[in-house]
Amino acid sequence: MTVQRQYTLPHCNLVLEGLSADANDPLSPLAVLMNAECHLPGATDATLAGGREFLDSLVAAVSRYGQQLLSGVPYPDRATTPPIVEIKPGESTYHHLIVHQQPLGEPLSDINAQPPLDIKLTTVQFYDLMEAVDQLLADTQTLPDLTARFQAVSRRLVQPTEPMAKRAAPAALGAATLVAAGLALFFVPPPEFEPTRPESESAPPAESSTNPLETAPPDAAGDPSTDDSSAEPADDAAAAGSLDRLETAPAITDAATLALLQSDVTRRLQEAWADAPRPSGDLVYRMVVSEDGDVLGYKYENDLALAEVDNTPLPQLTFVPVNAAEPVREQVAQFLATFTPAGEVVVEPTNSPSEAATATTATAATELPTLENKITAGDRIRALNSALYDDILAELEPLSASEDLRYRVRLSEAGEVVGYEPINAAAGLLVEETPLPGLVTAPDSDRNQADFQVVFTEGGVLQVSPWDGWPQ
Repeated sequence: MTVQRQYTLPHCNLVLEGLSADANDPLSPLAVLMNAECHLPGATDATLAGGREFLDSLVAAVSRYGQQLLSGVPYPDRATTPPIVEIKPGESTYHHLIVHQQPLGEPLSDINAQPPLDIKLTTVQFYDLMEAVDQLLADTQTLPDLTARFQAVSRRLVQPTEPMAKRAAPAALGAATLVAAGLALFFVPPPEFEPTRPESESAPPAESSTNPLETAPPDAAGDPSTDDSSAEPADDAAAAGSLDRLETAPAITDAATLALLQSDVTRRLQEAWADAPRPSGDLVYRMVVSEDGDVLGYKYENDLALAEVDNTPLPQLTFVPVNAAEPVREQVAQFLATFTPAGEVVVEPTNSPSEAATATTATAATELPTLENKITAGDRIRALNSALYDDILAELEPLSASEDLRYRVRLSEAGEVVGYEPINAAAGLLVEETPLPGLVTAPDSDRNQADFQVVFTEGGVLQVSPWDGWPQ
């Protein structure tokens, strides 16, 4: 079945036409791309068209030039053969989109070769073209295998922000100062001194003591309390200092928020500790976590935890502030994290028993039960995926999220939303901004069901896919 996908912006219209993977589902991914057209109103009257090779070259050229334009660092093209589409900077604020043409069905030679098509784009027109390509790459229901390949720029290609003369000035000034100091010290006469008489000749010997403890310093007298205090590790003081600055921070009291933070921190610690060596006993730490789920500080609660802290993911996951002396004004929550010899991470809030019970109830209310009766038909899963995407998109409004929001959404075989579960802490805090609460229509459904992953990206793109992957 021939389907068409369009990505339309004011100065660019990208149209893809091809055969869908499922003839009965027009929203299934394209199995074969037959034609790709790029319309640039205002820049050219011609329509840029081609097949998969043209589209791949267009995506690569736009991604590479966009990276150069945003970073300000040019990246050399090491391709052995000239690409079909190139983008080069032009005069002032203009950019040149160059398309190498070739007659269809004829081999390339000097006789039938056509001159390249040079299209002059403004910055606004290029940004619309880049946005259309980004929408295509973010749409997993068109060409899932099409991705942008970015490469890190070598540091030797980055031009220094300061000229060589300005960077060499401190070294030259230091060398000149060293030379001047050496010349000045050359004229300073050497110091004179008189030999002193031995102490045995000038003063009578002191009476010796038979008890070495009387002449020993207080610290060397063998006091057990002194030895214990001097053996306190510096890491303990550093860990305590990281928590001292958080003592005045306001505490999170909402039970649902505490439950979401507890679930999110447990998941991240468990994933980061999966391949670490197992301890000989429980490692217990007191942690302070922000409302966004960041670990702001921690302190050990037993001696074994102090000795094996480097084997835990806490040092890597702890957020280091730019100004450590600045007081923390955001709300925080405290948890006890226990790393067991069995490889399990247990995170418990340090609040009162009543609040902990409320938090546990809130967690159970947002978690989906184990799915037993699964939908296995591939055609039905694709249809449910498309229907869920359309239902969410119809009610979606701009979100205030500063990171991706991930949810697990469960649908019945009739397409009814049974429930949803936040995957990260930010998703639980901002769930009311999403259309998901209003889409739940069958919380008590006992029909066959299927789970889907719904992601609201930070850039405003909606992504929906089967939880267990696309069926074969």
